[in-house]
Amino acid sequence: MSPLTLKIVTPEGNDQTVSCDSVNLWMAPDSKGRGEGSFGIRKGHAEAVIALGSGPLEAHLEGKSVFSARTEGGFATVLHDTVTVVTPKLKISG
Repeated sequence: MSPLTLKIVTPEGNDQTVSCDSVNLWMAPDSKGRGEGSFGIRKGHAEAVIALGSGPLEAHLEGKSVFSARTEGGFATVLHDTVTVVTPKLKISG
């Protein structure tokens, strides 16, 4: 079994569950416009709630992409090696 689970929830019903060993997502900037950018998560990451911006969401397993999409805002939580992404719109790549 892979060390991480990526769960994606959207109001459009594009729900996905992906086994992976890393997740990269796009963080929203803070109220002063700072901090926007790519954020990586691996096994054992601290618990977190992350505001998402409009940008890429990628999951990798053994160095290969297993999921690629673009989010349009929302948030992600990290808890017990599960990354849950809730986004109002998801455009799956490929």
